[in-house]
Amino acid sequence: MKVSLQCAHCLLERAIKQTKLASDDPELQMEVAREMLKMLGENFGPDSVPSHIGTERDLLVQKMTGKDPYAELKQLSNKMALSILPELLQIVDNEDDARSKFRKAALIAAAANSIEFDVSGREFSLDELKEIVHNVEEDLAVDEVEAFYNYCKNANAALYLMDNAGEVVLDMILIREMKRLGTEVYAVVKGGPILNDATREDAEAVGLSDYADAVIDTGAPAIGVNRERNSESFLEMLENAELVVAKGMGNFESMTEFEPKAPTVHIMRTKCAPVAGHVGCAENKNVVMIRKPS
Repeated sequence: MKVSLQCAHCLLERAIKQTKLASDDPELQMEVAREMLKMLGENFGPDSVPSHIGTERDLLVQKMTGKDPYAELKQLSNKMALSILPELLQIVDNEDDARSKFRKAALIAAAANSIEFDVSGREFSLDELKEIVHNVEEDLAVDEVEAFYNYCKNANAALYLMDNAGEVVLDMILIREMKRLGTEVYAVVKGGPILNDATREDAEAVGLSDYADAVIDTGAPAIGVNRERNSESFLEMLENAELVVAKGMGNFESMTEFEPKAPTVHIMRTKCAPVAGHVGCAENKNVVMIRKPS
């Protein structure tokens, strides 16, 4: 997926918000803004990929401020999600059979993608997440959950590409249901701090390894799948995967740049107009869609 005009505004606005989170020094904030404008001027164009430019933006903020802007927010996000995990597990367990349990878990995973603290033009709250979960069926714009269920019934193993901290907690519900169908699940977190994405530290904090068969990382702090930055071992696993689950817009933006080698289930909420337009639905809708090899 390539950038649109709206991406320029979002990329810069998010850079400014990150800088304010990382430092309250006005001079440093101005210096970061100047370097950010220079970076965008050199890299933003019709062939640019939003997630790749976002990676360069985040690494620039971290380098200039010496901080991970999201460190505290990620801890808060994890705690908020863990606080409602038992309630959501019970909602799934109250369903009548394996198929309906899987569907509910998949839709919760889609709704969980609403955990985002600084997407342009929106705010996140725990009450909002509960409301989205409550209305998850009504907000489902692309529904390929049944096909996803059938893939899991026949797959020996799946690579599950995680997205945000906090969100990873609710993904554990879907991982549990995938494993109940006989699919081994390898959860993939980021290889270092980037955005508010889950890292190994977040995985350990929420007990991800208690649900997934193994937790691995991408080998790099990079948004989505970045084949220029990710480790060879991760890219090899992706290349040879039998089934891939890719959470969030960053994975969607980056992975639509190449043909999938295995059925790839994109689970997300369309939190911006460019992504919604690429999917072909309205903003702030839940999506469970499958991209298949040619």
